[in-house]
Amino acid sequence: MRIYSIVFLDIDGTLLDSNHQVMPCTHNRLRYLHGRGIPIVLCSARPPEGVNLVARQVGVQGPMACYNGGLIFDGNSTILRDVGIDIQLAMDFKRFAAERFPELVVSAYLYDVWLAEDPRQPEILQEAEISGCTPLRGTLEKAAAAASHIHKLLCMGDAMRIRALQKEIPQHFPQLMALRSKATYLEILPRESTKRSAVQVLLANYGLDPEKAVAFGDSDVDIDMLQYCGMGVAMGNAPRQVKEAADYVTASNDQEGVYIALNTLRLKAPGDGRKP
Repeated sequence: MRIYSIVFLDIDGTLLDSNHQVMPCTHNRLRYLHGRGIPIVLCSARPPEGVNLVARQVGVQGPMACYNGGLIFDGNSTILRDVGIDIQLAMDFKRFAAERFPELVVSAYLYDVWLAEDPRQPEILQEAEISGCTPLRGTLEKAAAAASHIHKLLCMGDAMRIRALQKEIPQHFPQLMALRSKATYLEILPRESTKRSAVQVLLANYGLDPEKAVAFGDSDVDIDMLQYCGMGVAMGNAPRQVKEAADYVTASNDQEGVYIALNTLRLKAPGDGRKP
């Protein structure tokens, strides 16, 4: 039976249940593995503040990949990777979205700053409640004075309009990648920001091969990570295409899916011959 030495976990829809909480058995299992030296890597499109909020909930502080792999930290909070969208390109995209899809809400993230032109918009308030992050009133034009790039643009709104915008991006903005993290959310990222690239950076940091990694996910943004790792686990609540890309399909995020799958695997710490 194959032995794994590192766990990569998507957050929303995977580690967190529908109430945005970590289920008790999953919580205990992750704490146990962390205590035995297994790196537990939270890998999400969230900003650092949002990832750290979940890490504290689990009680596991370690390496993390934010913005879908655009901003990566090791276990000592040292930045291993920092890539983003050129600020002028971000402004061009925002103008395009405002002209073609004015009903959608577009906000921007850089490091731990979340910029929204109107933080009181319902979509912004809802995301703030889910992620635990606080939006700041501001524009990309003002951010350009202090930053050369941003890490992510988030478009929120009606699912059909989100899909319509996604279809137009390859033609108008080939430098950018547009992935739906849920039906009403479209994440706009640089093409280099993928969860697969995050896995590659962190495996190199630990000196591990992909075969030693297990990854969990539930959405399109997770597919490349699931396919790259030695074991890719799709959640029971994932759509068909994600399940087809995985090696194993576990129960849903509301049914302790992460815990169930982890209990079927053998894990040991990197460089440690002991079986946890």
